[in-house]
Amino acid sequence: MATTRDAAPTATFFDPLAHVPDGAALRAARDAGDPAAALAVVRGFTAPDDIAAALWAIADTDAGVTDEAQRLTAAIEAADDGTPLARTLRAVRYVTVGWAIRSRARAEYVSAAQFEQFHDWLRRAERVLFDLCSEHPGYAPAWEPRITTARGLQLGHGEARRRYDRLAALDPQVFAAQRVYLQQILPKWSGSWEDASRFVEECTAGASPGELGPALVVDLALERWADGEKTVPPAMLDRVRTAAATTVLHPDHAPTAATAIAHANLALLFTIAKAPADAWPHFEALGDAPVEGFWSYYNGAEKTYRTKRDDAAKAAGIPAGARA
Repeated sequence: MATTRDAAPTATFFDPLAHVPDGAALRAARDAGDPAAALAVVRGFTAPDDIAAALWAIADTDAGVTDEAQRLTAAIEAADDGTPLARTLRAVRYVTVGWAIRSRARAEYVSAAQFEQFHDWLRRAERVLFDLCSEHPGYAPAWEPRITTARGLQLGHGEARRRYDRLAALDPQVFAAQRVYLQQILPKWSGSWEDASRFVEECTAGASPGELGPALVVDLALERWADGEKTVPPAMLDRVRTAAATTVLHPDHAPTAATAIAHANLALLFTIAKAPADAWPHFEALGDAPVEGFWSYYNGAEKTYRTKRDDAAKAAGIPAGARA
């Protein structure tokens, strides 16, 4: 299955732009600190998952409060020409700055000062997104980061669900939004495994062949693994095999940037389940341009990825010279 990628090697091993349309142009604009040029590229996108991947990749560069990060924030603010896309990028930037300050640590390891700054940046994003969604309620890309701000500001599961439903009414199969809302209802964010499982079933039932909704079960299985469940039950493995066959491996699947995330996570899940031959088609689809997905849970993620990819190729009977 083909995906959009650049012919040239990427600057980093896990490159979030490797499977985004016009990734090379976006990467050049991002690395030059030119958000206006990056926005000009993204304006040509039509798939919400491609737009989401591009905006988060642009905004997540040099996040935090360093001088360089502050310059990028100022440049993104200056590039805001009042269009919905530019305003969404500004809000996403505020979210990434806030989350960089908070860090990925569990709440008990985050200081009060970090939380104060984190919430301040998320409130900035919330103000931008509230006005944007009020003026342009049909602009789907703005609703996805609003699910994230609801979680970070602890606005509750009901409000997060309301925001997800507003987006789903516009496009019921935005995988980025499904993945973000799933985070909201996991136990680590005061949800439950039962709520998370019900949502995965909902996304699976509502998907047509080739759509990514059923692949959300992989996120659920990997979250359980990260929470301490170190084996994949046979019934779950069967569900994941079915999800792979009906989503990224289905002939009707239309690739977007979210396809690469699904492949990366499927490769990891099959690796954990000690089913390397099942993992190989997903490693193969990513080729020499992987995205990180849940591989970030490993220390030394790049080395681990390469080792497990080689193991999968061997299990699938792929000669060394034929591997990416």
